[in-house]
Amino acid sequence: MDTAGLLLSAVGTVAGVVSAYLAYVAVRHQLSRRRHRPVPPVPPPAPAPSAQGSARYDVFVSYGREDADWVRSFAARLRDKGLNVAYDEVVSRPGGIRVHTVETAIREAAHGLLVFSPASMNSGWVRQEYAALMQPSIESGRLFIPVVLGDVELPEFAATRYFADFRGLGDGSGHDGVYERRVDEIARALRDR
Repeated sequence: MDTAGLLLSAVGTVAGVVSAYLAYVAVRHQLSRRRHRPVPPVPPPAPAPSAQGSARYDVFVSYGREDADWVRSFAARLRDKGLNVAYDEVVSRPGGIRVHTVETAIREAAHGLLVFSPASMNSGWVRQEYAALMQPSIESGRLFIPVVLGDVELPEFAATRYFADFRGLGDGSGHDGVYERRVDEIARALRDR
């Protein structure tokens, strides 16, 4: 290698080292500035909409098709307690798209309730509604009430909640008022949130 080539090689190496050093200094300076900047506080999660606030419904009820008669009677009793109850049959309109209608009702409900029964545990549709109800319960504190209607094991997240046990109570007739007391407990919990 001749002297000119050697000189160019040395200059190129020095230029590479200098530019790497300058890049390092610039990055270090940026990081140092970030460390000394106050970190803005993380805003608290938005409160769940309340029945008196912007929610259109007090509660959305999810259930398996086979439990529709029980849910109609149950929802009527909640309405008698002054609650605005939504479930697929209430919010559906001819020509509407089911997934959009139910999704909107869940979003516009202050709280969620899922009827756990053998029918609902085997429904893919109810599993989707469960996810849509559980997520805002975890993230923003919306009330989620599991209602146990049959012999079922609650999924892990639902099992973290106290549930309303309606097993063996049918439609409430002939059970010494246990059914009505449970409906009252749910209505009170929904109103108090």
